[in-house]
Amino acid sequence: MLLEVTRGKISEAVRKSDCEAVRMVPRETLEVILDGLDESVPIGIGSAAMFRSTYRDRHDSIKEFREANFGWRQFLDALNEAKESVGILAVRGNGWRMILLVNESADSVIACLVRPPSRADWPTEADKT
Repeated sequence: MLLEVTRGKISEAVRKSDCEAVRMVPRETLEVILDGLDESVPIGIGSAAMFRSTYRDRHDSIKEFREANFGWRQFLDALNEAKESVGILAVRGNGWRMILLVNESADSVIACLVRPPSRADWPTEADKT
C-alpha cells in the first residue's frame, strides 16, 4: 500500500526525529535532501514483520549493503518492536542516501539507514548505530 504525504510532513518528522543515524547526517546535507523532495511523497506501508524479514535478509546476505549503511541496530530493533504497520521511503541528496522507517501515520521517523557518499564521510560513532 502507498501513502501519499506532503514534503512538509516528512521534513518535520525527520527534523524532530530521535533517530541516532539521522542526527549523524550533516545538517546542511539534511536540508538539501529535504528541500529536494517532491511536494507529495509516496511512502510504502506494510507490516513491520514483512519489512523485518526483507531488511534482515539484506543485512545478512548482502555484505556491500550491510557495510555501506549505518543505523542497522536501531533500524532492526525498531522493526522488531513495531506493533503496527510501518512505512518506508528512500531519500537522497549531496551523495547521501537515507532509508527512513516511519510510523503508520508518517509523522515520526522511528529509524533510518544512512549511506554516506564514501567511507571518508562516515561519521564518528556511526558503527554503533
